[in-house]
Amino acid sequence: MKQKRLKYVRIAAAVLFFVMFAAVAVGFRPLDALLVTQFGPGLLRLTSGLFLGTLAAVVVIVVATLLFGRIYCSVLCPLGILQDGIAFLAQRIKGKAYRRYRFMDTRPVKYGVFLCVLILGAAGVMLPLVALLPSSNFFTIVSNVFLRFFCTTDPDVGTSSYFCVNPPAEAFCFSLGVFLIVSALAAWRGRVYCNTLCPVGAVLSLLGRAPLWRITLSQDMCVCCGLCEAACKGGAINAKKKSVLAENCVMCFNCIPACKRGGVKLEFRPKDAPKFSLSRRHFIGAAGGVIAGAGTAVIVRKLEKALPPQPTREPAMPPGAGNAKRFHEKCVGCGICIRECEGRVLAPSVGQYGLSGFMQPVMDYSHGACVYTCNHCSNVCPAGALLPLTLEVKQTTRIGLAFVDANTCVGCGICASKCPAHAVTVISQDGKKLASVSTDYCIGCGVCQDVCPLPDAPAIKVSGVSEQIRVKAPEVQPETEKGEQSIENGQDADVEQKTDGEQSAAASSRRIAVPVPELCVGCGLCAEECPVSAITMIDGLPNVNADTCVGCGLCSEACPAPDGPAIVVQG
Repeated sequence: MKQKRLKYVRIAAAVLFFVMFAAVAVGFRPLDALLVTQFGPGLLRLTSGLFLGTLAAVVVIVVATLLFGRIYCSVLCPLGILQDGIAFLAQRIKGKAYRRYRFMDTRPVKYGVFLCVLILGAAGVMLPLVALLPSSNFFTIVSNVFLRFFCTTDPDVGTSSYFCVNPPAEAFCFSLGVFLIVSALAAWRGRVYCNTLCPVGAVLSLLGRAPLWRITLSQDMCVCCGLCEAACKGGAINAKKKSVLAENCVMCFNCIPACKRGGVKLEFRPKDAPKFSLSRRHFIGAAGGVIAGAGTAVIVRKLEKALPPQPTREPAMPPGAGNAKRFHEKCVGCGICIRECEGRVLAPSVGQYGLSGFMQPVMDYSHGACVYTCNHCSNVCPAGALLPLTLEVKQTTRIGLAFVDANTCVGCGICASKCPAHAVTVISQDGKKLASVSTDYCIGCGVCQDVCPLPDAPAIKVSGVSEQIRVKAPEVQPETEKGEQSIENGQDADVEQKTDGEQSAAASSRRIAVPVPELCVGCGLCAEECPVSAITMIDGLPNVNADTCVGCGLCSEACPAPDGPAIVVQG
């Protein structure tokens, strides 16, 4: 193969992988295995345990870097490929006189930033890594920025598309800001982000300082025209000195066809390749990174202590997090688990975990509940912040604990009937019925909170736990209260008694209260007991709002009609 074709082979491979990564970002699960190829999260995952697939991918990338330099950055990094696309468009928009790149020795900044991020990560402050890790940025940009526009703005309409992602405003602004900064840098100098701010780029630069196959400029054929330097988006070629800085070269192969004399080649262990040594300013940059990292870590910790405590309960982590310390030290906020969540209960945190946990996933029970039969989030985490859980283990892992507000609970029993872990029952306390949570079975899925029919605020809420533990497997559904049994018996006895056709049609689709006018005494107790105010008295008879009624059965239980309940629950 002629070396001039290497550029087009690399472009074809990059486009293919970019399309596949974009599909993963929008939720195409068959390609989730491709996440194992992301080098940064892969290194973090290996600190959690021996994952053979991840280990194999990391080893392959390291070997490829030792052989060919930073080929990973041009083929497998989705954010790098996105920058190439932005730079290409910017080059087309610019005039010919401005379509040139320049040599830039960015090593002082690159290694200084890397050491700063490394020290902050070791101190448990993951926000800089969240902001700079390329794979995380790509997936959050797609989810929080581009997919945001698939959402409807009308809360009554609900989700308008499967691709809809509606992140908090802070997460949207953060991801949008990262996208704009990366785009501006790419339009200005190509891969300047990769050679200054990217921690993965810094690691691969160290590994690829002297690859076996590298780009070289022929000392005899080169006339220092600068065409290769102008085509080098990594700023790695110094045409005047006829040299290539391998640490900045991303192996895009743009320089090879750019040379009209054939003086740029991919060679095996070139003997005449000039060597770049570290200078005083490189050590100053590295020392500055160490000092900045240590100082920032101290400042962040002091700010977190100075901020007022959160008014809510402890935030709940996704299944598989294990404990809070481990989770916060490994999560890179890529948002893959958020996209995989079937219940749409996961969301980027914007303050629940403090400053250092910004953008890490948190369970937001106000938007839904954890699906009992779903364990995708724990099995797709590329960084190992969520350990893989089988469905059986996930269903007995406590991610939170439900608490009942005895002052507002009306004892309707809907939470008890919907709890997949059979952890909620209805008890009588001081002559009042209310829900009770068993700590032996509760896993904190949030279904109880999600189905509570109270209009103002749910009477049962879920708080997170700092340590996720195993609980007992759910047993047979507990027997219901005697009163609830009487409701069901009354429903069975009177189910054949119909009212008008509209109410019967509504009852056939879901549980709903249906009046029996011939038995009603017009006392109005059903309307008084209804927790959602779905019953009104018209001309001495109850009228049920089918859109509001939740079918709890409290109205039927309160009915004093002598010949049987004058309002029954059907559906």
